[in-house]
Amino acid sequence: METGKHYHVFNHSNGFENIFSEARNYHFFLTRLLLKTGSSVRLPAFCLMPNHFHLACGIPELDQLRDRDPSFGLLDEAAACRLIARRFSHALNSYTQAYNHTYDRMGSLFRQNTRWKEVEDDAGLCQLIHYIHANPVHHGFVRRMEDWPYSSYSIYRSMGTAEARKNPVMRLFGGMDGFIRYHEQEILLKIDKPSQESRMLKMQFGVKQKKKTDK
Repeated sequence: METGKHYHVFNHSNGFENIFSEARNYHFFLTRLLLKTGSSVRLPAFCLMPNHFHLACGIPELDQLRDRDPSFGLLDEAAACRLIARRFSHALNSYTQAYNHTYDRMGSLFRQNTRWKEVEDDAGLCQLIHYIHANPVHHGFVRRMEDWPYSSYSIYRSMGTAEARKNPVMRLFGGMDGFIRYHEQEILLKIDKPSQESRMLKMQFGVKQKKKTDK
């Protein structure tokens, strides 16, 4: 990881178990992630699926991190990146603890290593955002990206003209019209053929685990 770059960040459930069992799980995960990472991470795009997630994460320049957060004041590049990675890990651990308590389970929920894949340039970031938003369509959950409630696509589509004009992601695509046209084309990032995990994901979607009851 390096500051001043964008990354495709993704992780999967530890096995074939879901990491989100009901609507409030999705919202809690995103809230917990933003709370734990704070101003150290920007989130241009996200998509939360029942057993995995995809994020486009932007890491500010080191000087910006120092200005926004005193924790980075005396840190060099390497130490700053380690702190960001720890914060991200703490967010997943915090979510896991809450999830385990709610559903009376034990053990890890996510795979051990969260993947961080560097995005080379603005063109690559556009491709990544499109890939993330198209994930629910690719896995067969919805026919249109705007029909999946747990991604940033519908948030962007709901922006008014003035808000979209100021938004850096919208400017990246050349405005709302460019954003929509880009998302209508074929996905440029390589997507593997549906795997056994993808088929299991479809089988498990909508199945809620038994909640912990008070005794």
